[in-house]
Amino acid sequence: MKSEVIQLRVLHAPSEIAGQMNTLCEGLRRTGADAVGFNWFQSYLDYPGSAVFQTDAYEMMGLLDYVRRKECLFHFHNGNSLMVNNEDLPLLDAAGYPMVMHHWGSDVRSASLSRKLNPYPLPAGYLTDQEIHERLKRLSASISHAIVQDAELYPHVKDYYRHVHILPLAVDVRRYRPNYPRADMQRLRIVHAPTRPAFKGTSYVEAAIADLKRKHPVEYVRIQNMSHQEAIRLYAEADLIIDQLLCGTYGMLAVEAMAMGKPVVAYIREDVRRSLPPSLPIIQAAPETILAVLKQIASQPEQLRHIGKASRDYVRQRHDVSAVIPQLLAIYKQL
Repeated sequence: MKSEVIQLRVLHAPSEIAGQMNTLCEGLRRTGADAVGFNWFQSYLDYPGSAVFQTDAYEMMGLLDYVRRKECLFHFHNGNSLMVNNEDLPLLDAAGYPMVMHHWGSDVRSASLSRKLNPYPLPAGYLTDQEIHERLKRLSASISHAIVQDAELYPHVKDYYRHVHILPLAVDVRRYRPNYPRADMQRLRIVHAPTRPAFKGTSYVEAAIADLKRKHPVEYVRIQNMSHQEAIRLYAEADLIIDQLLCGTYGMLAVEAMAMGKPVVAYIREDVRRSLPPSLPIIQAAPETILAVLKQIASQPEQLRHIGKASRDYVRQRHDVSAVIPQLLAIYKQL
C-alpha cells in the first residue's frame, strides 16, 4: 500500500479546526505521503502540531504561486481556500488540480434546514442562510468533492456537490492515556467545555447540575477560554463529560474524552445514531431529559468505569487516525 501513495503530495489549508488538519497531515505522513498544512485561523485553543504552519491571509495568497508549480492535491477546510472569496478555485480547477472541501459545521449549517431536521433550535451562526447558499454554489462550481464528519452535516451540503464523503473525526489515540472514572468516587466530577454555550445547550446542562447538587455530591467544572492543553488536563480528572444537547451529534470534545476513557453525555439525533456503529457508547440526553439522566448516573456511578472502557474501544475503532487515514486515501483516489 505504501508504494501507491509515496508520491502523493497534499496541501491542507487554510483553517485549522479542532486540530484536525494537523492530525490528518501527520497520519498521511505515516503512509509516506508528503502532507503539510497552513493555517490562518488563530485561536486561544492553540492546538499543538508539527505538520501545520501558522500564517495569515496575505502570506496564503503568496503561497498560491509557489504551490501551483507543484503537483499537489488541495484539501481545503471550512469553506476557505488560498484567496479571499475563493478567487483561486477557478484557476486551480482550470489547471486540473484535484481539490476537496472539508466542511466542519457552522460554515454550512443553515438555520432553515436545521429547523426541519432538528427538534431543538440552534443559535444563529456567523453566516446567514443566503451567504451559506451563495458560498456553497461558488465552491461547488469548482470543487466536485466535499467531506463532512457525519450524517448530521451531510444534508446541508448534499445538494451542492457531486460527491459528499463522510469521514469521521480523527484522533491519535496513542497520545491520550486512559484515565477511567474512579471506582471509589465520593463525589461525581462533571466537566462541560462550551466554546459556544448557546450552541452546546449549556443553560440546560447547568440548570440540571444545580438541581442535581441538592441531593447528590457533585463537583462541576466548566472549561472555557483555556488552551487545548489546559483543557485536556481537566478532562483527565473528570468522571463524566457532557458534550452538547442541541445539535444532534457529538464533536471533538467527545472524541478526545472517550479516547481518555471518559463516559460522555450528548444528544444524538435518531437518524444520526442509525448511521453510527451500534457500539456507540455515548449516554443519550436531551434538554428535557438531562436532569433525569444525571440523576440515574449519580445513583449508579459504578457503571461509569465500564462505559469509559467501552468509549475508548469505540474511539480506537472508529476515530483513531490509523482507521481514518485509509478512508481519506480512498477519497483522494476518487479525485
